[in-house]
This record gives sequence, structure tokens and C-alpha cells, in this order.
Amino acid sequence: MMENDQEIAAQWARSLLEREDWVILDTETTGLSQIDEIIQIAIIAYDGSLLLNTLVRPKQPISATAIAIHGITNATLEEAPSFPEIFEQFKAVISEKTMVIYNAPFDLRLINQTIKKYHLPQLEIDPEQVECAMLKYSAWKGEIWSDGNYKWQKLPGGDHTALGDCKATLEIIKKMAG
Repeated sequence: MMENDQEIAAQWARSLLEREDWVILDTETTGLSQIDEIIQIAIIAYDGSLLLNTLVRPKQPISATAIAIHGITNATLEEAPSFPEIFEQFKAVISEKTMVIYNAPFDLRLINQTIKKYHLPQLEIDPEQVECAMLKYSAWKGEIWSDGNYKWQKLPGGDHTALGDCKATLEIIKKMAG
């Protein structure tokens, strides 16, 4: 089973690299809870070209735990645009694209929480248009937990900036494709 899952993950990566209709997205946030929001978002194209990279001024302070992870401080965001100010650009960049995200459920939850917090129109994101690179990479790595599922892998080469993590995700896709 494991070798087959590894080959399926490698084939997923190879097929992605043959297409041009996808982007890689990553966010940094004020924290991990149900009230937290996006403070940095980056999106790169399939070829690594930059489509969006911006800090985002939140309504709430960043938690000390989050600052310790990504290093973005409240002072850093004072002059940044708010999420409503970048929302249309964000929507345009992801329109009709498959979004590849490392730990997709987390980023999608924070995107939706941020949209709700600012009373913006909900995005209709088709689950078929989202790929979780972390799950594919975990299957490709093949480390098994005691419960029989694949152990989630930290993003190799990620630097806890949205853009750095997008670039690291592209690199693991290339590595998986062989």
C-alpha cells in the first residue's frame, strides 16, 4: 500500500507540473484559534512567479505565540492594507485556479474566518479546486503513525513567511515529481 501511495503522490506532482492552471497559496496569521485572522498572504504561479505578496493589518493583536513563529509584529502591520483592501486582488488571483496549499484545511479556515470578520462576500471555493500539498508530501515520505495514517511532515525549507513557504511548497512538488 505504501509504495502505491508514494507513486500516487509522485504522479500527482508530475501532473501538476504539466499544467498551468494552479497557484500556491500560503498565509501567516494572528494565531490558531477560531477568532484569528490573516496578517500575510502570498500566492505564486505554477512557475514560481509572484502573483500576490502582502502584509495585512488585522483588527486584533497578534498572539505572542504567533509572533514567536513568524516574527511579524503588530508594529510591522501598522501601515499595511486591511484585508478588505486586498480582497478583490486576492479573488482575482485565485479565480479559476486550483489552489495548492501546504496544510490546506488550516489556510482555508483562516481565509474564511477573515472574510467573515470583515463581512465580505463568502468565496465559493470548490473543494475540487484545492489540493493539500502536506497530505501528498506525507504520503510520499511514507512515515506511518501508530494509527496507520501518514505522519504529517513539516514543510522542508519553509521559513514561516507566506512567500518563503510558497516557494518551499513548489520545491517539494518538484522533488516529489522526481
